[in-house]
Amino acid sequence: MLLLTALVMPASAQETLGAGEGAPIIYPNFGGDPTTFNPLLVNDGGSSAVVARIFPAFIGIDPFTGAFVPGAAGAIASDWTISEDGRTYTFTIRDDWTWSDGTPFTSMDIKYAYDAIVSGQINTPLASAVVTVESVEAPDPKTVVITFVAPTCTAINVASSIPPIPSHVFTELFGTDYAQMNDSPWNLAPTVTADAFDFGNFRPGEQVTLVANQNYADAQLGYVVPQGWIMRMLASQTVEVEEFLAGNLTIIPSVPEDRQAELEALADAGEIQMHKGPSAGWQFLSFNLADPTNPRNGLDADGSPIDQGNHPIFGDVRVRQAFAMSIDHAALNAGAFAGTGFPVAGPILPQSWAYPDSVQPWPYDPEAAAALLDEAGWIDHDNNPATPRIAQGALYADDGTRLSFTLTTFSGNPSVDASTLIMQDQLRATGFDMQLEIIEFQAMVEKFLNQEFDAAVLFFGLDPQNPDEFTDLFTPAGDVVGAGFNVSSYNNPRATELLELARTVPDCDTEVRKAYYEEFQQIIHDDLPWFFINVSIVPSVARGDLVNFAPTEYSLYWNIDAWSYQLTR
Repeated sequence: MLLLTALVMPASAQETLGAGEGAPIIYPNFGGDPTTFNPLLVNDGGSSAVVARIFPAFIGIDPFTGAFVPGAAGAIASDWTISEDGRTYTFTIRDDWTWSDGTPFTSMDIKYAYDAIVSGQINTPLASAVVTVESVEAPDPKTVVITFVAPTCTAINVASSIPPIPSHVFTELFGTDYAQMNDSPWNLAPTVTADAFDFGNFRPGEQVTLVANQNYADAQLGYVVPQGWIMRMLASQTVEVEEFLAGNLTIIPSVPEDRQAELEALADAGEIQMHKGPSAGWQFLSFNLADPTNPRNGLDADGSPIDQGNHPIFGDVRVRQAFAMSIDHAALNAGAFAGTGFPVAGPILPQSWAYPDSVQPWPYDPEAAAALLDEAGWIDHDNNPATPRIAQGALYADDGTRLSFTLTTFSGNPSVDASTLIMQDQLRATGFDMQLEIIEFQAMVEKFLNQEFDAAVLFFGLDPQNPDEFTDLFTPAGDVVGAGFNVSSYNNPRATELLELARTVPDCDTEVRKAYYEEFQQIIHDDLPWFFINVSIVPSVARGDLVNFAPTEYSLYWNIDAWSYQLTR
């Protein structure tokens, strides 16, 4: 499947095409190649985008409501029942859909995945997502029984985090020696898949090619229109926009802020299509609270906390708070986000039912920041803003240590480039010396997950309707070196307790749960393991002649198998 320079047929001439008659959907990826196409190992956006096109979900959502529903398109659970005590969920597996080699889906496709996740042998970010599960059983080929440690308000969310895998293939390749999976060639050349597209090939540094799966049971029109799906590796978001304008991309899922006005004008003129929606995540800065020279998991084999040591600068919460009050978001928004952003106080976003209005973002207050640094033993020794403060009686740093640290970030994103430079300048005014380490995206993710940094900037997105996902980010269960997302090594027992209380509220009373999440938001705001830089309204753009492009608030790609456009030479 070649990428060819082509002429676009006028929109008026476009109609939905037949099976495999549509041009391939061409999708951009910048910041490095995907690292795996194994659903159990995915921890980066590029890999996730490919996996979502070739593997089904266990439980799916209604794209118009965002709610989990039985028999959702693209998911293998046709129905489920709940025991009287609320602990056991029994799922039925669909019988109208097969893997690409013709093998039917079975309950073992879920049980094998779960057993691998909890084995401790694979590098998966999913282990903390299933900590509330007591067991997963497969009593017959079409029945999955998931028993939880206790009744939980997030049972379906937790169950949905277990991805179906072709257990018949994995059993033959790995058996129960799951560790073999970590470095298996299969991860980048999957032989058996099952969604709207099948795996074609992967050319590192160039593209991933998928081909239409005309046996896809949930095709919106009864067949898959595009002949395939291609992920192109590009150098930056700037290049993405230029390639889109040249007609070489079908869609840009997230338009960079510095090009939004230009593309919005084209959308207003009817030349392209644009969809806007609130971001489901944040641009954030993660502080490493632990000793970066000795990364350790948060919990030992018995579930007891492990001493993490202390970062010489960010181990002290007062320094983190001074950092937050050194940042002028208004200037940041104007200079880096084209005025499209807004500050948030913590991880719970305004579109979430659990959002607490009572918790407000940190104010810009450099005088208060300077006073906190004085209190924390970081003194202005020469009254010169061009030189950083030094430690004199600081908690974890030797006297004379400079208030200097490295911010690790990645190349290719204009808003990240601009925001880090603006923050660097703002922080200098209160005595911080922030050095920038800008590296390739996948190398940055590896360093981030391995907890070998002082501070790091990334984007992160979660389901706004499921605050329990913060268990992965802000409790010791998610502090797993190399795989977990609690890379700050943050551990506040009350925050952990609040998440547990919120997921186990009797009858799942919304107001009671919201009160717990409000306290949780306040704790994260005050403790600042992460500084939430910005949240934006995110535009996506698609070709003007793309038929059936119909994104909802909850899904951009729910009907991608029906997307239709034609290229002619």
